[in-house]
Amino acid sequence: MKRHTAASLAAVLALTVAACGGGEGGTGSAAPTDGVLRVGLLNDIGQPPDPDVYYSGNGLALTTNMYEGLVRYEPGVDTSTIGPALATAWEASADHTSYTFTLREGVTFHDGTPFTPEAVETSFDRRTAVGAGPAYMVAGVESVEVVDGATVTIHLSEPNSAFLDYLASPYGPRMISPTALAENAGDDHAQRYLSTHSAGTGPYQLSEARVGERYEMTAYPDYWGGEATFTTIDLPVYTDTSAMQLALDNGDLSAIIGAVPSASQARYIEDDDLQAYSLPSFQVGVLYMNPNRPFLATPEAREAMFQAVDWAGVIDQVVAHKAELAVGSYSRGALPDGAESREIVHDPAPLAAYAAGLSGSGKTVLIGHAASSADDAQIANLVAAQLQGLGLDATITSYQTAQVFGEFAADPANAPDVYVASGTWPDSSNPYMYGHVFWDQDGGLNHLQCFSDATTELLSEALVTGDPETYVAAALANEEASCTPAWAYVNDFVAAQPWLGQVAESHSIAEPYTLDFHTLTVQER
Repeated sequence: MKRHTAASLAAVLALTVAACGGGEGGTGSAAPTDGVLRVGLLNDIGQPPDPDVYYSGNGLALTTNMYEGLVRYEPGVDTSTIGPALATAWEASADHTSYTFTLREGVTFHDGTPFTPEAVETSFDRRTAVGAGPAYMVAGVESVEVVDGATVTIHLSEPNSAFLDYLASPYGPRMISPTALAENAGDDHAQRYLSTHSAGTGPYQLSEARVGERYEMTAYPDYWGGEATFTTIDLPVYTDTSAMQLALDNGDLSAIIGAVPSASQARYIEDDDLQAYSLPSFQVGVLYMNPNRPFLATPEAREAMFQAVDWAGVIDQVVAHKAELAVGSYSRGALPDGAESREIVHDPAPLAAYAAGLSGSGKTVLIGHAASSADDAQIANLVAAQLQGLGLDATITSYQTAQVFGEFAADPANAPDVYVASGTWPDSSNPYMYGHVFWDQDGGLNHLQCFSDATTELLSEALVTGDPETYVAAALANEEASCTPAWAYVNDFVAAQPWLGQVAESHSIAEPYTLDFHTLTVQER
């Protein structure tokens, strides 16, 4: 009989089950005896697992387990709580221009090099030198001051109330062995080296990297946090969700994190031989609307477009087991409880009236979605059907990730009128980091270049002070411009074998597609 376990997280659906029979390697679901945890990756990670380069999704399973920062978002809680990592204590100046950290003692990098205050400066310098996507998080660092053998102060050129969130982000600055960087610098700051080796302080080190095939990590024997239950993390790459799910069903995989299509989630929830979790994250469902094309050129048209879609119905039909209707403009938990509230209204009448005044090609609406997401394809079809019911000629096109991140912002006039995304996320749940990436013109997730000067000015002001009311004002300004509204708060769905323990406790709200593998256990059934 299925056993329903009450989870400690308020927003967690945890269904833990007792399984029958089995063994590893496809013969069932018994716990492994060789210390190997096998977690499927849907598609290759797309970039080297270098913490100063990697800036995507499923590769977080590697980078967050091999590299550590000074602080982190605490796992196992449903709020954005910053806790210790390589720093055990910290203090910020009143004006948010300097941050002092007491460093953890007895830490070594994977090559045996001791972790020192000097390594903090080297790691920050390396991120700047590489200059990849995450480099913006250290762009405001003026200097790194070594106070003593266990203390470092980071001085900023301008006030930044979000800096601790920069450091806690899964894409934030990670500490890298200065010895490894010096010995393998080459002409690329050791990027080639770190594509096949690791040089962090994390519980696991990279032991194999075969692009498109598999990645493997082995436990670092001198990890400061002690021994891990699983000595090897095997991460085979799958290009088909059906094949990956079959491997889980057969016992060839220990878990699938964040890659189970919504259409299959109910089956895992009801499966008496597996366990399923819907774990809180700061992922959001958003609707990108293109002001650079005639159809949605005005805020009024964009507001009518957003209201015309029955978002509650979309959630119920497509992502019911991992999402809920958004009640704020930022990601879940970005602002204190009660700081802001927003009601999503379903009213197709304004768009119907707008459509009635159009003719010919003016009634054509191009809806885009990610080619890799079955959920987004289904949502795009639902949106298209609703728009067609209002007299619009809605068509659907899928796009590759490179197109979305490369071509859309560079040439938004030739991007779609609307782009739906059901599982995107900012670098952290800090309101500045959310608002900046989605709403500012130069934000990395502002794909269709919808922005307002008022929103940007208020976000910049709030970054200095950290004032929640100013962030609320920025959200209201963005709502007035009707740019990239969030329609859902989205969880991280995990399907796992029944013997895998501490799953919810090993998940961070800030880190989708991964778990803290070091804290996972084998539980009795």
